[in-house]
Amino acid sequence: MFNENHILRTTLILTLVLSGISLIWSVGVSLGLLLGGTMSVLALRLMIIDGTILLKNAIRGVVDQKGARSSSFKSFLKRCLLYSLTLTVGILNPYLSFLATIAGLLMPRLAILYHYLYGRTKRGT
Repeated sequence: MFNENHILRTTLILTLVLSGISLIWSVGVSLGLLLGGTMSVLALRLMIIDGTILLKNAIRGVVDQKGARSSSFKSFLKRCLLYSLTLTVGILNPYLSFLATIAGLLMPRLAILYHYLYGRTKRGT
């Protein structure tokens, strides 16, 4: 099985490889993929950190249901702010491709799909 560190590493590698390959085609596409991919790695890392802190506090008994809901909502808002800033830069910057920025933001989903399919074919199911 895979964990969040595998997803982070695969997302970073996919971002760098696809950005390097797309550099041959267009600099704007490459920079858009690089921006979106790095911001998605950052957002995924923030989600991991916030989830770990929340689970540690829940184990200690410090957090109740309302506090957990509030903490997870704050984490969600931080990630939404990060995504919105990335998309705003992708729209306003003439040197970036907006669609490539969106594709870069979807890199963790591609990494999860890769690990899922790789695990299925490795197990033979």
